[in-house]
Amino acid sequence: MALSSSAYALWALLLGGAVVLFARQKGRKYPPGPKPLPIVGNLFDQPKLEPWKVYQEWSRQYDSDIIYFRLLSTHVIVLNSIQVAKDLLEKRALVYSGRPFSVMIHELTGWDRNLALMDYGDEWRSHRRMFHQQFTPKVIPEYHPASQRGISRFLNLLHESPDNFPRHIRFMTGAMILRLMYGVEAQPSDDRNIALSEKAVDVLSDMANAGAYLVDMVPILKYLPAWFPGAVFKRQASEWKPIVDEMFFRPFRELKAAVDNGHPRPCIASKMLARFPQDAYNEDIETVIINTTGSAYAAAVDTTVTTLNVFFLLMLQYPEAQRQAQKELDTLLSQGRLPTVNDRASLPYTTALVREVFRWHPALPLGVMHKTTADDVYEGMYIPADTLVIANSWAILHDERRYHNPFVFDPARYLTTSGNLNPDVPDPIEIFGFGRRICPGRYFALDTIWLAIANVLAAFTIEKPLDEAGNVIEPSGEFVSSLFSPPKPFKASIKPRFSEAVDLIRSPVSEFTDD
Repeated sequence: MALSSSAYALWALLLGGAVVLFARQKGRKYPPGPKPLPIVGNLFDQPKLEPWKVYQEWSRQYDSDIIYFRLLSTHVIVLNSIQVAKDLLEKRALVYSGRPFSVMIHELTGWDRNLALMDYGDEWRSHRRMFHQQFTPKVIPEYHPASQRGISRFLNLLHESPDNFPRHIRFMTGAMILRLMYGVEAQPSDDRNIALSEKAVDVLSDMANAGAYLVDMVPILKYLPAWFPGAVFKRQASEWKPIVDEMFFRPFRELKAAVDNGHPRPCIASKMLARFPQDAYNEDIETVIINTTGSAYAAAVDTTVTTLNVFFLLMLQYPEAQRQAQKELDTLLSQGRLPTVNDRASLPYTTALVREVFRWHPALPLGVMHKTTADDVYEGMYIPADTLVIANSWAILHDERRYHNPFVFDPARYLTTSGNLNPDVPDPIEIFGFGRRICPGRYFALDTIWLAIANVLAAFTIEKPLDEAGNVIEPSGEFVSSLFSPPKPFKASIKPRFSEAVDLIRSPVSEFTDD
């Protein structure tokens, strides 16, 4: 009897919401999109595979760069062109800089601490200010030695066990951020901090897709007991929250204990703590530091890991681009050393290749959702407050109006006929978001990914492997459909390009210091 009455109450709530929603919608012109069903809206139209491509196709189908659909009572718009994204997310940033509230993310699993997921307001500003101070373009060069050191370890691991390159990519990225943020030296095998962070970020990725959990559209369901039929989300949340909490708290508390014992480590968290004298330090400040340092890890690792996996895949599929970049590197370096960030201005093709990796398949094809904070009207189309806003970076970076033959991987698109970078071809900066919510760590990410790709190209050749019968093993070229979208697992043959490359790989690199 309890089950049927609860179910009855739920359907009564949904029906009442549908009636209210219909009354509000009457007479208003929303952006075009698939026709909704009563009550559920477009819940069954939600694409499960590569939604970024489906949304782009909807733009063609409905002849509009802005698409609208509804999930129960939740309004969603998708922005499929750079013009509409800039018009709304940048020119009207005050209205479009919010973040959607998710019961799963913000109440049940502890991800409300993440800077990128905080709603627009004073709390977000205080966290972003703390983050931004450590990642301005002026400060970034201080971190280059740490990046170079991490990449040096990565090259050695690639040489020792090239078949494990996906694991090495993840270790390099996680170890680099842990060292930079907390002064922690990660271990190449089964490092507890990296394993913990991977679990926490996987949780976020599972939860972040629009419509993934019914409780986010019907928040009253959060009051269901965990044993109730259909309340699997409650059981998942109780399992996930301790993982997320530990990711944010454990490395900071270990660092704070070292500082309190008179043994500060050279790292960003130590710098943050040093800004506050003991009599000014309080729980609120500590919370901001914990949230900011934890957010840096979550933001940096999976985006970098995904981008570097896309790079390895593309080198298999487009060997001529690899050879062209290696020719440029050899001309500058004469195979006598590995590249540094200071070489970037002299390596335009390598820089163009990195840009094309970013463009061809962005790590977050749909970015992180925005939310409107007030009603708005755009070109006669009504966009209500609390609408979820998806900036389809993938569609923007595959727009024929901006990039010729956008589905082809072609680094030369960024170059002039004389081989210099062409300022008229858009840099795919959209991978870092838009407006006031653009990623504050983008300068560090750009330098680190460029440095990693340039070093791998200088030291190794990446080719399709052969099976035992001598047949080429082709990668599937398929991608995971999730918040982060890495390639599905593939194999690669990775070998030093020349005999002296092994010596270059093993050459020592200076330690990151807090000078």
